[in-house]
Amino acid sequence: MKKIILVFLLFIGLAITFCLYGYQQNRSLDIEHQTILLDDLPQELDQLKIVHLSDTHFEKNRISIETLLSAIKQAQPDFIFLTGDLIDRTADLSKIPLEEFGRSLVAIAPTYAISGNHETSSGHLPEWEYNIKNSGVVLLNNEQLTLAVNGAQLILAGVSDESYPDEIPLLDPLSDGVPTLLLAHHPEYFEQYLTSNPLIQPDITFSGHAHGGQIRLPLIGPLYAPGQGLFPKYTNGIYTSEADSSKKLVVSRGIGNSIFPFRINNKPHLLIITLERTN
Repeated sequence: MKKIILVFLLFIGLAITFCLYGYQQNRSLDIEHQTILLDDLPQELDQLKIVHLSDTHFEKNRISIETLLSAIKQAQPDFIFLTGDLIDRTADLSKIPLEEFGRSLVAIAPTYAISGNHETSSGHLPEWEYNIKNSGVVLLNNEQLTLAVNGAQLILAGVSDESYPDEIPLLDPLSDGVPTLLLAHHPEYFEQYLTSNPLIQPDITFSGHAHGGQIRLPLIGPLYAPGQGLFPKYTNGIYTSEADSSKKLVVSRGIGNSIFPFRINNKPHLLIITLERTN
């Protein structure tokens, strides 16, 4: 009888420890700074800083909007990229201050966004797009822009979640030697983004979607990601193309949760990327 009680108490203790750990993990923001070296980056773009925010999944977020805005403002970025799934597909848009959030981001730095699979499957995509555009955030829906930054040019392209690599319409030919950044929600299509649309050829692709694998185990890594299955390849940080080592992928682990309510060894993630010249 004593052994049964001891085992029961041990089980309860482990369960409480797990719950407390999960609570802490889901409510602590991991602010990560990374540098990406680019060949022939114009001197005017050296040290350009980008905040990469993805998969906030409002209302299924455990990091408050105020906390996010404070961290982003403190980073002092030149640009803010939103790479999809700002809302959860189950969200009630009337309860989410989406326009206010967008305006607050734009007040910090020029902000650009693309849709994710939760926006497209929510049934509220037109309303979401209206709120985003009305906030001053620039929505890139299979579009590209040539930006003037400190006297240099920078090309920014974005693909909608509804467009897969072989369906993306050909964009205008890009200028040789102008750095090109692509916003695309799905990291599993990284290599296809470089080959399916030869007119894009992004130097850096910014993605989310994978939620860091949701559960990350020591020595094993991420367990599962949508679109990649078990032991996914692209879940966190910076990756290099197997076909072209000069091309990079940046994956945010995201902020919120969706179907699975917990993050294990996988805190909500705010990525701050600095571009740097190699010569």
